[in-house]
Amino acid sequence: MKNTNFSFMKIFLLLISLALCLPAYSQGIQMEKEPALSYAYISIQGKIFSKKLKVVVDLGDTPEQIKAGQQYSEMLTDKKSYAAVLNFMVDNGFELVDTLTLEDNSSFQGTGSGGTTGIIFIMKRKE
Repeated sequence: MKNTNFSFMKIFLLLISLALCLPAYSQGIQMEKEPALSYAYISIQGKIFSKKLKVVVDLGDTPEQIKAGQQYSEMLTDKKSYAAVLNFMVDNGFELVDTLTLEDNSSFQGTGSGGTTGIIFIMKRKE
């Protein structure tokens, strides 16, 4: 009789342990499947005498982030104003965090001595 009670107690404790661990485990798996689109690095350049803007959106380096960045880039390229780009991103759940300028003969870090040729928006997904 004692062995039966002891076995039931083991099974009962095992079931409780599983019930407590399973929700945390499944939550972790769910979060890993969602693409992380927390930040957007948007480089915008305009050519002299052109009203069209060349926009490159960088959302990250996973395949899902690269694909989403390319889609945003295609939708935003040829917009006619910086405000149109900002409005589009805000409508898609982002908010502006910082702005940098692109200069002639410079890298994307904004180090150069020439005139401004573009702008970089750093945006964050709204929570």
